[in-house]
Amino acid sequence: MSLPLNALRFENPGAPGLVLLHGLLGSSRNWTTIGRALQDSFDVHALDLRNHGNSPHAEAMRWSELCGDLRAYLQEEGLSEVVLIGHSLGGKIAMRYAAEYPDQVNKLAIVDIAAKAYPPYHDKEFRAMKSVAVNELGSRKEAEAALEPHVSDWAMRQFLLTNLVRDETTGAFRWQANIEALHASLPHIRQNSLLETDRYHGPVLLVRGAKSDFIEDGDADEMLHWFSKLHEVIVPKAGHNVHVENRTGFLEVLRDWL
Repeated sequence: MSLPLNALRFENPGAPGLVLLHGLLGSSRNWTTIGRALQDSFDVHALDLRNHGNSPHAEAMRWSELCGDLRAYLQEEGLSEVVLIGHSLGGKIAMRYAAEYPDQVNKLAIVDIAAKAYPPYHDKEFRAMKSVAVNELGSRKEAEAALEPHVSDWAMRQFLLTNLVRDETTGAFRWQANIEALHASLPHIRQNSLLETDRYHGPVLLVRGAKSDFIEDGDADEMLHWFSKLHEVIVPKAGHNVHVENRTGFLEVLRDWL
């Protein structure tokens, strides 16, 4: 069953629709600067995936359901054709969606994720988040201190903490993302979202962070099996979160392609 997704809007009525899909444990807020930058040419919709941000929670995270959520959103907004941009988990959803509904996707941009199965990742981070008694916290600083023994990387801790919010009713801290469901879904969402028979023949941009290990040499060639018009661009001085670590470089690449 599809869920009604929350969206952060950067409206430009009459302009072509552009949809942004964030990665695992991210949210539409991660794309605020990019959304504003693209608003001059597009009507921008930055979505919260199910179990993320302000979108509803559910146990299931199958590709059919994730794509169903996106399809329902596009129908609700009257968007018959869009440019679709997805990062990491959002990129996996975008790939599958473009293959299933090619007539709805004018162009597809995949940001730092390949069409392949990945080894287990983020298990440590989820376990760290689940170990924090968030409802007993007095400040965000206490939350970071609780995470530090388990997550040594400062930038990763800050990213995880973007999911920490105060409950509007009780005032206590809570994780906004559904970390139980997402953690349980890791074995599934690390798999390739595409079927062997999937195809999308529209223009595809594969954006790779130069310092990221999520895309390896040869991945782009392998992806030609699904995407006949795929073009890879490597953004310098950026890791996996290309749109954050080199925002200027990312936007230059995107504008040249769009």
